[in-house]
Amino acid sequence: MKEILCFLYDGFADFETVLTCSVLNEEQNYIVTYIAYEKTPIYSSGGLKITPDKKVSEINGLKDIEGLIIPGGGTRIIKPELESLIKQVNEEEKLLAAICAGPEFLAKSGVLNGKKYTTTKDPQSYEELNEKDPFPRDTYVETRVVQDGNIITAKGYAFTDFALKIWDWYDLFDNEEDKDQLRKQFTPD
Repeated sequence: MKEILCFLYDGFADFETVLTCSVLNEEQNYIVTYIAYEKTPIYSSGGLKITPDKKVSEINGLKDIEGLIIPGGGTRIIKPELESLIKQVNEEEKLLAAICAGPEFLAKSGVLNGKKYTTTKDPQSYEELNEKDPFPRDTYVETRVVQDGNIITAKGYAFTDFALKIWDWYDLFDNEEDKDQLRKQFTPD
């Protein structure tokens, strides 16, 4: 069984990854493992209470791990163990996928340098809080979803596009017709 990690933190936007993770969990070859800094209950922005499967610090090596997914949310604190995990996943060219404000974790880890990406967070949001903008704005792309190598980023409202890109990365479609069918099923006209 191939494991895909999904990092959770207080205030994460549950709707941004639920479609992605539910389909991955339905696949026979994949399982989504929810990770956090602690194994204590975490509350999403929608009020869901989730107890993570593992602590980030419990991830030792990436032998059976195929990627890391990070939703957006309000309280984005990066700790050394997550930064190390992000860098390791990137070095092994496994999937790094982040949506909405989630790409901030990738930016703070330095893996977006020289990579095209998108995010919902604009420079003004950091200025208003008197914080340094962590993003390399020279490679920012104003679009719904961007894939640059093993890194997929998306705007928060583009959670369907985000899911489709991730499913495509893991080759979950039998053919282009299946992919188009799912796109039509989950994307408004």
